[in-house]
Amino acid sequence: MIFVTVLIIIAFTWLYNNTQMDKIGTGHVATIYGREVTFAQTQRVGRKFDLCQDLGLMDLLRSLAIRQQDAKENFIWNSLVLKHESGKLAIDPTADEVVAAIQAMPVFQTNGAYDSSKYNMISQIALAPRGFTADDMEDLIRDDLRLKKIKALLGATVAPSESELRDAFAQASQKTEASVVRLKLDDFLAAVQVSDEDVKKLYEERKAALKTDEQRKVKYVAFVLPTTDTPLEPKARAEALGKLARQAEDFSVAMTDKDAKLEEVAAKVGAKVEETADFSRLAPPAELGGSPEAAMNAFKLTKDQPNGDVISTDRGYYVIQLAAVTVPRPLTFEEAQERLTADLKNERSMEALNLKATEIRNKIDADIKAGKSFADAATAAGAKPEKFPAFSRMEPQMEPENSGEIMTVASDLNVGQLSTATPTPKGSVIVYLESRLPIDEEKYKAEKARVADNMSSFQKNVLFSEWLKLRRAAAGLQTNYRG
Repeated sequence: MIFVTVLIIIAFTWLYNNTQMDKIGTGHVATIYGREVTFAQTQRVGRKFDLCQDLGLMDLLRSLAIRQQDAKENFIWNSLVLKHESGKLAIDPTADEVVAAIQAMPVFQTNGAYDSSKYNMISQIALAPRGFTADDMEDLIRDDLRLKKIKALLGATVAPSESELRDAFAQASQKTEASVVRLKLDDFLAAVQVSDEDVKKLYEERKAALKTDEQRKVKYVAFVLPTTDTPLEPKARAEALGKLARQAEDFSVAMTDKDAKLEEVAAKVGAKVEETADFSRLAPPAELGGSPEAAMNAFKLTKDQPNGDVISTDRGYYVIQLAAVTVPRPLTFEEAQERLTADLKNERSMEALNLKATEIRNKIDADIKAGKSFADAATAAGAKPEKFPAFSRMEPQMEPENSGEIMTVASDLNVGQLSTATPTPKGSVIVYLESRLPIDEEKYKAEKARVADNMSSFQKNVLFSEWLKLRRAAAGLQTNYRG
């Protein structure tokens, strides 16, 4: 499970924008280590969150963001904790270490060698739009080095044993052989008939929950590049976006004042307030570039907290304010009829499929216990047995239909064990574990060092997470969020 956990950590996804920072004012927003922190300071550290992704500093991002919920906020406070604790431990990186780290970063390399032109290009594209300089980027790289040094200290006494290494390698690389029987929902759908009376009855049962989608309308101020037939050169475009980003951020900060009014703030900077048409959560407004982030942001807004975060798009930035909410209304029978008919057919088909799958599974199980092979038992039960290609976690088989469900079920079975009927998006599968092949000893010898590195990295991550939790608790963080 170590490798699965590591993969899950690596696959942390990038909806890291949920934050409480939209609930704070413009002045003193928090206290940490007895010192006051301003909104502007948090905004600046928060922008480094996105810069981490551009520079490929994913370990720093994952380690400080912790989790998807409130990821950017966690990144802000944990960055401050990391700096403070590194100073206490006297492990702050030297200038030479920073230079070496920059030259070793893949994002600044061409064919494995440091490329100063890439450094200059990325500096223009990634820094200027965020109001950063090279010093800000180097400070972020120092944080990455601080993180590595602390993890090295924490993991200095942690070394996986031979048995742990062997078990980890087996979990990832040992091949599994399985067979499967499939049942397809389409085979049952064709036989299901649904009457108008059945649909009307279902409508009466569910009509309290059958509603239209909620609609929103927002006012917005756009800080975007003008539409032109001739696109700007990368450097000019980056500079223009940087200027727009600062304008949007300043506007957003001004809107956090208690008595701020959108039209008045816009008038002061010569900006125009516009309004979108009604839109749903899954249909972002065209006026905001069809941005899913815009819709997501809009549906977080309330009458008490009507002002949204700055929304970033390819053309620039938007600051939005909730204008109206159209609450869901009940669907009429005619509006719901098609969906209810499909739901009813699916429900009845799944019920018939599940009954058949249980019947087949029980027959196969009884025949296997009586001495038959899985293939013979499946055939006798009226099903078609199918060999699934041998797989391991390091070498999965993704081509066969329902491969994910089959491999997950097989991984939890013992040799000679038959699974229950497992639902799939289009039916059900019954899996039989034929065998687990011996590990390749030569491959284990060749991979042992890599496995040890992975396990050590995993253990260091766990230790760092616990250390950070304790050090953040000791930092005396107090926030001044509204609402």
